[in-house]
Amino acid sequence: MKCFFLSADRQLRSWTLIQESFGKYAPPHWSVELFMPTSGQDVARAWHSLLAGAGQESNPFMLVSEGLRLGPQSAETIENSIQHLEKSGGFDLLLPDIRLMQAGAMADLFVLRRQLVTQGRTRLIDPRTLGFENPGACIVHPRAVARLARPAKVHTVAELIDGALCQPVRDGGMSGRFIFPFATMVSHGEDGQVPADSQARAAMIGDIYRRMVWRDGGCEPELAPLAQMSKGLSTEAKAFAILWAAMAD
Repeated sequence: MKCFFLSADRQLRSWTLIQESFGKYAPPHWSVELFMPTSGQDVARAWHSLLAGAGQESNPFMLVSEGLRLGPQSAETIENSIQHLEKSGGFDLLLPDIRLMQAGAMADLFVLRRQLVTQGRTRLIDPRTLGFENPGACIVHPRAVARLARPAKVHTVAELIDGALCQPVRDGGMSGRFIFPFATMVSHGEDGQVPADSQARAAMIGDIYRRMVWRDGGCEPELAPLAQMSKGLSTEAKAFAILWAAMAD
């Protein structure tokens, strides 16, 4: 599996962590390559260059975003999912993890994770109706490369990934599935402080949740940030949380 990490961070703060994760958990036939805008180049042009090279691949390849972490079961889970989809009609895009923000979907999947983990299974789910964003990685079938968006200009890698990879799946222009429980995990910074900004807070909630439901994760490592987050909740919100927990348990 060839993997390509697109980064706009000229200080390469994430690249070392990506390499460490791959070095620890990726099998020998996996590789990861850095793509970064050069001097005078923007993210969109780096994306064009990446697709020009990746478009020559004959096998599915993986695009990696900042913060991606592999676990002991990541590679096997991804490869088994690709094989299953190839046998059942193929795919355009396969997402090892995503950020979900709809409470109902998150609750349903939390219950489903318990069932699947007990059985040692995973499920491939269509994300179109779930309000997803910000995948930590995306496996692309070579046949889909020509249909990936090549925007003239974007400001960030996150903006690029949303427009080029997520939106075509949300619109139904490309067939996409995500692996559940998640095959990979994304970690961004510290979760000790709850942001006041609503968008940043929502992103933090989504990332804590995805770490709780990835295949090699769980609730215990997230108890500290969850306790910190609970300090700002109203009595009403805590009451609803208890009811939801009782139904999910």
